[in-house]
Amino acid sequence: MRIIALLPLCLLLGACQTTGPLDENSPFHVLPIGSRLILKQELTIPAHSAGVLLQGGRVVSRQDVNQYHPHCRLEVHDVRETTQTVTADEFVVRRARQESQTVARPSALMKAGLRISGTVSDYIFRTILDLRSERQPQVRWLTCQQWADPALGRHVTIHEIRTTLGGIFALQLPSSASGDNR
Repeated sequence: MRIIALLPLCLLLGACQTTGPLDENSPFHVLPIGSRLILKQELTIPAHSAGVLLQGGRVVSRQDVNQYHPHCRLEVHDVRETTQTVTADEFVVRRARQESQTVARPSALMKAGLRISGTVSDYIFRTILDLRSERQPQVRWLTCQQWADPALGRHVTIHEIRTTLGGIFALQLPSSASGDNR
């Protein structure tokens, strides 16, 4: 019964999708299919990992990434015991999607040693870009995300993705999506 009651709401929300020009500052607009990510330098993926983290235009370690600010992870198919290199190349965005996930963490009171039970929840607001390159088919995704309070959070904007990638990647939108193809 609940599903039937939600159906009109889903249809209404689907009808409200924007059809105007792409707004790079809107968390509701994702990269269009056919966008191109041009890697300008080699990236090294550490051993025992399937990805490399980028934030503020540079490669960062898991310990150095600020989860509450936009950051991206370039991912490959396989975890290997040795480092992997992704060479300069052009990757086509085959699909882009947004999702969110709840993350529960102990409350500050529990960390302080107080015996008050409970957890605090954050959301991870994630944009996943499925990538394709003929030369490097092992490269699979660029995931850009940030953690936030569920009520105040939002997805990373295209402009924030550009800033996060800095000079490591250039981002080109299809000419039909925007007049500005940086």
